[in-house]
Amino acid sequence: GVSLDIAPGEVHALVGENGAGKSTLMKVLSGVHAPDAGAMELEGRPFVPLNPLTARLAGVVMVNQELAIAPHLTVAENLVLGAEPTRGGFLFPAEQRRRAAAALAQLGRPDIPLSALAGGLSVAEQQLVEIGRAVVLGCRVLVLDEPTSSLTQADAARLFTLVRRLRDQGQSVIYISHFLEEVQQLSDRYTVLRDG
Repeated sequence: GVSLDIAPGEVHALVGENGAGKSTLMKVLSGVHAPDAGAMELEGRPFVPLNPLTARLAGVVMVNQELAIAPHLTVAENLVLGAEPTRGGFLFPAEQRRRAAAALAQLGRPDIPLSALAGGLSVAEQQLVEIGRAVVLGCRVLVLDEPTSSLTQADAARLFTLVRRLRDQGQSVIYISHFLEEVQQLSDRYTVLRDG
């Protein structure tokens, strides 16, 4: 049994040993797994995501340790993936680029070319594209699962700046990490899980 509350505009860290249940709990929150029992609320209303898409549409997005970008698509296409601007079954590329550019600007990285293939980006930039997708979708709760595991120290510092910016914009960030120095540096509060 786990009780957890996250406030708007808060970075809340989840820490604990491997197998403690951190990622599993977040997969329940993000609609990957159904809960065995209990209840979740989002902004005071019952929250029962049927799958990751319904969770995303409600504003809960998880960026996993294993990135899920489409390497053969452009940065712009990846940023709006799942939220493509359409009307009557037609795509609107100009609107797609506008939304993608706005997301990168909000993340503080308007320098990333929208037309570049996502597979050619650095790991840190690919991760940024995934976070940008959450911004395009209008996420209210962003879950980052071990986000610095494959980043350089400089890229991790840029990620921390981004997380603080999202927090200051009122988004809730749940940050899973084994690195306690990161947790102390970045989080407003933390929760320790042990044996589920």
